[in-house]
Amino acid sequence: MGKRNFEQAFNAVFHDEQAFNDFCSLDVRSEIEEFVINSRTIYRTSKKFKKYLRFIDKVILRHLDKNEQVVHSYLKEKSVLTAVKAHASSKCFFLTDIKDFFTSVKTQNVLYLLTRDKLRIPITDFERYIETIANFTTFSGSIPVGFPTSPSLSNSFLLEFDAALEKYCCEHGFIYTRYSDDIIISSKSFEGFDKLENVVQTMLHNSASKDLFLNTKKTRVTQIGNKVKILGLVITLDGSVTIDSKYKKTLESLLHFYINDKDKYKDLLEKTLHGKEHSLFGLLHYVKSIDQAYLEKLQRKYGAYALSALMEDRWSDK
Repeated sequence: MGKRNFEQAFNAVFHDEQAFNDFCSLDVRSEIEEFVINSRTIYRTSKKFKKYLRFIDKVILRHLDKNEQVVHSYLKEKSVLTAVKAHASSKCFFLTDIKDFFTSVKTQNVLYLLTRDKLRIPITDFERYIETIANFTTFSGSIPVGFPTSPSLSNSFLLEFDAALEKYCCEHGFIYTRYSDDIIISSKSFEGFDKLENVVQTMLHNSASKDLFLNTKKTRVTQIGNKVKILGLVITLDGSVTIDSKYKKTLESLLHFYINDKDKYKDLLEKTLHGKEHSLFGLLHYVKSIDQAYLEKLQRKYGAYALSALMEDRWSDK
């Protein structure tokens, strides 16, 4: 199928001739609500504006270039698990993240990305809408946390940085993956790790933006023998990836009482998961997605029937 113009692509999704005029003349500010959670500003969009942003993400932003060799965030068949598993055979780890990542991606950066990758976008008159798309996907001058378009933009924004750091790591025998603003580098030894913080920071400035800084408070090195916890997951001594022991302890206590004492089960469920059995359902499926061997161990210990009952989705809409 040949390329369509932007209006044709819009109408193919929304099936409403008047909607495109509304889209083009939309007052973005009136469609956004600001609120603060844990000192962090989050933006909630109206249902209509969220639909428009999802359309932009699907039709345009997903075509932006990104380094899919190292990026594991917001991509099909990639996840926190794949980001961590790439390092399972390593012994030494350099972990850091980018401070205020989303809000450091400015409107001018978005304009640059859209212009840089304009030939990748399957819309014949895409250039006419670059400024409109940049205005829709930024707020107060940067990409906001909470917009459905921000993940795709953040992946693409670090394309040149990812390429530079991937090349450096390959030359030094390191493994590099990134999940959103989290940077993970690992190796068989600590040789060369003393330079990594400066190298990564310099590459951020030279290949991405002078506005990007590593979060020095969260920058650390660790090694097998210590508890190697990355993105909430743990790499064990034998190179397996599993969930944190605190979740295992909670889970096994809940399962024990579920089998043996329903009153104590309800009390512990209230203390640990606010009484929500659906949260236990979610935790068990999280285990299934991360560590199948551990789930099988739980089935042997507490009974496949009991786990099957707890993992049955009784909350979906009928």
